[in-house]
Amino acid sequence: MRARTVKLPLAAAALAAVCAASTGLSLRAEAQPAAAPAADPVVARVGDRVITAREVERRIAQIPPFQLQSFGRTADEIRKNFVSQVLARELLLAQGAAAQKLIERPDVQDRVRSVLRAALLQQVQAEAAASSPVTDEEVRAYYEAHRDKFSSPAMVALWRILVGTREEAEGILAELKKDPSPQRFKDLARDKSLDKATSMRGGDLGFVAPDGATSEPGLKVSPALLEAAARVKDAELVPEPVPEGDRFAVVWRRQSRRPVSRTLEQEAPSIRQILAHGKAEARVKQLLERLRAQDLSGYAPELVDLVDVTSTGDLQPLRRPGSLPSSRRPGAPPPSPVPRHDMR
Repeated sequence: MRARTVKLPLAAAALAAVCAASTGLSLRAEAQPAAAPAADPVVARVGDRVITAREVERRIAQIPPFQLQSFGRTADEIRKNFVSQVLARELLLAQGAAAQKLIERPDVQDRVRSVLRAALLQQVQAEAAASSPVTDEEVRAYYEAHRDKFSSPAMVALWRILVGTREEAEGILAELKKDPSPQRFKDLARDKSLDKATSMRGGDLGFVAPDGATSEPGLKVSPALLEAAARVKDAELVPEPVPEGDRFAVVWRRQSRRPVSRTLEQEAPSIRQILAHGKAEARVKQLLERLRAQDLSGYAPELVDLVDVTSTGDLQPLRRPGSLPSSRRPGAPPPSPVPRHDMR
């Protein structure tokens, strides 16, 4: 069903009707002559705050038509209910919070700062996008400089158990023939593999590139593993131990990945987002440097040493300045008593 479009004129007579419908909220409308309406007539007052016609128009314009329909069947009902159920309610709650001095609570101040911070960052991002939009040349230059991110060769995922002798590798293969499950392979890798960089991962090397490079930084396997894996299908064990230097490997080919090559046209939208984010971050950095020089004073980061954070992330009570840290920790034995000498 097509959503209805609700027209929202700013005529004073229609806005006065909104106030009349807002019963029980102690809202007072200001009647304006129909022939000479005010530039921005006041629809309602809540304490020392006002709701103006322009504010009603701005807020309603942000609501999708299908959501506006939940406020009434006609434009008149929608305007009345929106002011009463949304705008007036917001101001009433804000007025109550101010009366209770909630702004003085630390948690409320944290939330206010969070909203202000987010609003400022959004403004900086919008200004960066307007003043320095990402160009096609910048997108192309980024793509050329990072081609390795957008293309990769065919790769194969391998699991491996590295042992010292062929006989030991043959024994592991015999055990896997009895129970060829991933869990059994992982258990054997943890118990027997000499490659401690991957044994705790169950021998998982990840995807191996044609040159033997793996997902583990600094770990490169022998081309013999890839040659042996090429002779079996995905999810199959290499039936014989594979020599790897002076050691032997039990290899399980898990899966394959086809070569990937994405064009500039395919990657342009994501590259634009990356570059736009970088420009916005550069502006934020400049803003922070200016604000730091302008507003930051009395900076003493060493005082955070008074906050004791345990290895599990728990906070301990603040220590008094000058006090020594406690040597006792949860689970530690109590200090041994100091022997007392008889002073005679």
